[in-house]
Amino acid sequence: MGKNQKSSGSRKVEQKTMQEDYSQLKLEVEAGVFKEWQKVDVVVYDFTDLGVKVAVNNEYSGLVYENEVFTKLHLGQKLKAYIKCVRSDGKIDISFQPQEGEHVSQSADKIFQVLENSGGKLFYSDKSSFEDIKEKFEISKKVFKKAIGILYKQHKIKINSNCIEIVTKDSK
Repeated sequence: MGKNQKSSGSRKVEQKTMQEDYSQLKLEVEAGVFKEWQKVDVVVYDFTDLGVKVAVNNEYSGLVYENEVFTKLHLGQKLKAYIKCVRSDGKIDISFQPQEGEHVSQSADKIFQVLENSGGKLFYSDKSSFEDIKEKFEISKKVFKKAIGILYKQHKIKINSNCIEIVTKDSK
């Protein structure tokens, strides 16, 4: 059972029903149907040891790998996602985050907004644990480090050993 699942009996029945509802999905896609990083609509329909199975545009089955899931999900949840790649075997790898450059920029904006809403200082840094960053910002530690790097280069924040904080006139 995946870590995003609940262990109740009713959850198993719900999951089985979801799998049956999506049994008509195509497991493979022909070349050229999707472009890399194309935005698509997905519905979560199963949790596996590899990750989260999603229905892509109500026609194809796709997979988001477990190590790329940064938020709690539930069966039937509808989301926007991106075609990470169509593998040589025709299977679709999906990402909930846009292509890295866009994702880092969006994450920098989100981190700065959280900083502003928290009085200008957060006890997170490049030394923070992956788990803490994932829980607070719903991003990977790699993206977090790149995002705070952008904010630092823009002179919007300063990075201390145990925190980040908004640069003020007094702290320049």
